[in-house]
Amino acid sequence: MPSYYSSWFAHQLQALLNRSQSSLTMSQPSHCFVLFGAEFSGGRLMVDLLRRVVDARYGLLPPTWAVEPLLAHRHFFPLQHIRRHGSACPEYLFGFRLSAADLMLTHGMGEPHRFMTLLYERGYKVIHSQRRDLMRHAIAILKSQNPSQRHIHPPALIATLKQLDEQRIAEATIVAQVPHLTITYETDLLNPNVHNATAQRLCRFLSLQQQQQVNCTMKLVHQSIPDLVANYDDVCAALEHSDYAYVLTEASAKLVI
Repeated sequence: MPSYYSSWFAHQLQALLNRSQSSLTMSQPSHCFVLFGAEFSGGRLMVDLLRRVVDARYGLLPPTWAVEPLLAHRHFFPLQHIRRHGSACPEYLFGFRLSAADLMLTHGMGEPHRFMTLLYERGYKVIHSQRRDLMRHAIAILKSQNPSQRHIHPPALIATLKQLDEQRIAEATIVAQVPHLTITYETDLLNPNVHNATAQRLCRFLSLQQQQQVNCTMKLVHQSIPDLVANYDDVCAALEHSDYAYVLTEASAKLVI
């Protein structure tokens, strides 16, 4: 290879390293967090709660404030990518969504807990969102792909249950290495009557000074899974002959409408 090509590549590599290093020194918002968990595990509700809570020192977050999945696509320097978004955030609170799949599948990390530790060491507080009801979680994912469809394809449901099961195991291993706050959909978010208590826990964990309470009173009503899935008998028959027969008895009966 001619020497001028080598010099050009060396120059480009040095420029890339310089940009990466400068991103590490960019100023960040005073409060940063990572919302870690699978999709449809309550992240949207948590973001809404934080948006509605006023910090006594800073005031309301604007309606445009959002928590985006920053590593859903592959980045060669994921940590720098996150910090660039943080430095561009004009608010005092910055957060982003992250899943085990983002780390293990999208970015091919063999030891994803090390990346979570790096985030924690750089000031990102870890909120782990989880959902206990595996059956409803899987149904929510499948129905999001075709909202008007009330029929669930049993093999697709079993595959989704397996995927969620594997993600749960991976999530537990990843967050076990760092201090974190666990928010469970069924106990902390599903019932609007506990939203204020959940908001208080979030504010304490994020070192926010909560000034405004989240006032919301709503009754829970029963809605069975057969009301959600038109071919429930077919689904049951398939699940009974699979490794996930137990979800038929563990699925809860309460939903908010």
